[in-house]
Amino acid sequence: MKSTTLRRSNITKEKVAMMEALSRYNRQHQDEDFYKSQNKTRELDVLWQSFGVKPNKNEKAPQVYFVTGLICGVIITLAITTVISLLINLSTPKDDVISPSRKQAKVEADAKFSFIPADSAAVKPIAPISMDEEYVVKEGDTLESIVIRFYGSFDMNKVNAIQSANKMANPNALSIGQKLIIPMN
Repeated sequence: MKSTTLRRSNITKEKVAMMEALSRYNRQHQDEDFYKSQNKTRELDVLWQSFGVKPNKNEKAPQVYFVTGLICGVIITLAITTVISLLINLSTPKDDVISPSRKQAKVEADAKFSFIPADSAAVKPIAPISMDEEYVVKEGDTLESIVIRFYGSFDMNKVNAIQSANKMANPNALSIGQKLIIPMN
């Protein structure tokens, strides 16, 4: 070290000499400690190998516990489902078991019923059932979004069908609360 550095740091020459001697001592003994630690690890390895843990032959493998638990679980599940099905069967009334008085009333009711065909002149033609749905326009709806909602995908033919069913000139002229007829054919 330079003398100017020593003056600035307030370290005396004796302290510097002591630090140098200490560093030499550490370097010499560091090598000795390295070889001693290697010998200790070898000794510990030999001791550990002779100490090795051997499994007890009376212990069961984890697979045995797993299989036993699986079988017990299946048996318990079957028992529970059997009990529940018996309780359901006991709580539901049987249609097969009819008291004699109810059986006689049923036979009388069956005897009174007769089927008379209707006159062909009295039968009115049935109007075809309309498969159209009605939709009320909400805020943010466009004709394209309504088509996707009802048909699953956009198709210009469906847009034209909705326009013609509602007699719309402009598909963009929707108003909130407007009722649209959506043809589902």
